[in-house]
Amino acid sequence: MDEFVRKAAGIGLPVIILLITMATTGLTGAAAITAALAMLGPGGMIGGIVLLGIIGLAADMLSRFGLEALLIAIYRQRLQ
Repeated sequence: MDEFVRKAAGIGLPVIILLITMATTGLTGAAAITAALAMLGPGGMIGGIVLLGIIGLAADMLSRFGLEALLIAIYRQRLQ
């Protein structure tokens, strides 16, 4: 059950970001999805899809280890 909750959290954040971006376009349907993906990434739609994937991976790591452990690991890596 814990694994399912972690995966759902990893998927949920990119979906929320996409929905918010779609709402800001003022369009509906496929045009909203296309415009939102193009707004998200530097490379148009493909860049938006890649960015949502990276956000999903980051959300999965955050749900697995927690923010504090992730920040400590980042700071230790920067010190080296």
